[in-house]
Amino acid sequence: MQAGPEQARWGWIESAVLAGYAVVVALGIAWHEPWADEAQAWLLARDNGWWHMMVHAIRYEGSPGLWHSVLWVLARLHISYAGMHWVSGAIAAAGVFVLLRWSPFPLILRILLPFGFWLAYQDAVVARSYVLFAVLAFPASAILRAGARAAPGQRRLIALAVLLGLMANISVHGFISSIGFAVAAWVLLRRQALARHPASRRTPVLVLCAFWVIAIATALPPADVNFAAGSNIRRTEERVSARLGDTTAKTQLPGKPETGDVRPGELAPIRLLVVHRTPVEAFWRRIARILSLLTYPVSRFRWLALATCILIVAQAIALRPGPGQLGWIGLLPWAIMVLLFASMYMQPRHAGMLWESEVAALWLTWPAAPAAGARARWLQRATLAALILCCLDQVWWTAHSVGGDMRGPYSGDVAMARFLKARGPGKRIAGFYYHSIGVAAWFDHPIFFNQPTAYWVWSRRLRIDQEAAATIATHPDLIVVGEWEWSARNGNISDDWSPIDPRELHQVPRNDLYRIVPYAEAHGYHITHRFCGHSFMRAGYAEELCQVALEPNR
Repeated sequence: MQAGPEQARWGWIESAVLAGYAVVVALGIAWHEPWADEAQAWLLARDNGWWHMMVHAIRYEGSPGLWHSVLWVLARLHISYAGMHWVSGAIAAAGVFVLLRWSPFPLILRILLPFGFWLAYQDAVVARSYVLFAVLAFPASAILRAGARAAPGQRRLIALAVLLGLMANISVHGFISSIGFAVAAWVLLRRQALARHPASRRTPVLVLCAFWVIAIATALPPADVNFAAGSNIRRTEERVSARLGDTTAKTQLPGKPETGDVRPGELAPIRLLVVHRTPVEAFWRRIARILSLLTYPVSRFRWLALATCILIVAQAIALRPGPGQLGWIGLLPWAIMVLLFASMYMQPRHAGMLWESEVAALWLTWPAAPAAGARARWLQRATLAALILCCLDQVWWTAHSVGGDMRGPYSGDVAMARFLKARGPGKRIAGFYYHSIGVAAWFDHPIFFNQPTAYWVWSRRLRIDQEAAATIATHPDLIVVGEWEWSARNGNISDDWSPIDPRELHQVPRNDLYRIVPYAEAHGYHITHRFCGHSFMRAGYAEELCQVALEPNR
């Protein structure tokens, strides 16, 4: 990629920004204590052969396997669980380098954007697959913008196809954004063809479709999945099949992952509250969700965030495409993701990909030259001012989160691992709930006798929590229960525009759905230790993450 005339050359300011970014991320990683989602991907990669992982194990995750493949290589290079985070930080820094070197933004935005919460903390310090999005989306944006200045060559189109194909293999979110980028590229190539600058598309299309097929094949969940995202994908597949006339799918449509399927001798789950809403209430909640998808990743000040999104869209539509500027089609990588997740659940920690896709949309639509006319100049200045305010808000989120990591634990996993190691070998330890595997990542062997693997298998066939009574009857030396608790602040994306219902927020205290802790206490055990941390999100925290140790009464 060659820097265009509109783009700043690399200088001491960019070097200072990248160095400062590296320091911020390094401080966060040095103090960060990972949690269960980070451990799950690591354990899957560490404990499986690559082929088995890709064709079987990750299908229970509801996600393609690009990140798991990266971790599989790291594990074979004998990089530790803690070392994984430094690799994540290096990948994040690579994405920021592309942003600083090739983005068309004014200097003030290129200085502030890297220090925002999603780029500098949530998708960098926290080692998840989402760290791969910026390092793929930003080069794709640079290639597309260069293609709007001059007809792209075959090599550049193939490089774009590879970037978008890898992006589709990050997660469902990445797959959706990949489609948005691909549609934008298709429209751009159509424009080039009409301008008598045709480009051969066959090879890039074949490359991209091959990556898409791999993403779908590895993410398509099996029938017995009980992971929320996997269940959503499975139900969508059944609805499509039913509409196409598949009678088997029609009979399966009513079926959902059951929490009330209680077998003899098993613990019964807490009955969840069913909130009945009128059609009008349901409509307004849907509107609130769409608004939240726009504003949650951008700023705590929702009206500022909404105004910023409106200005971004207005600028893309009002300013006609020019050399290096795609116009409204550049909004697609962001807009398609917003539209799809209006009807699919998205957790707060996934919202960084919404923000980064919005930055990519800005990249593709940012004016290539100063606007002509007072109204256009006003629109540009207003958009820039709103973005600066949002970036400053996000810089505060980053400072809050990194400072919080330095002051206290993010989770209770490390403390519980140290506690178990201090107890010595030979203990029979039972572990319950998904979050318990955050402890297992700190051991080189499975530590819970009642779990078949060190990682969690999201299958309805495994009834680890439901069978807690039978497990406790074998008198384990230690019981570990992974807990978490929503905070009233930042508990859900939709809470930006719809009030939190306290009944829904706390209906399962400490997420002990099967009341395993009270059952153990009633059958000869008592809590001896509870190690907790706070999962930071924006300027507050989303969850309290705890590990509870119960030991026999003496």
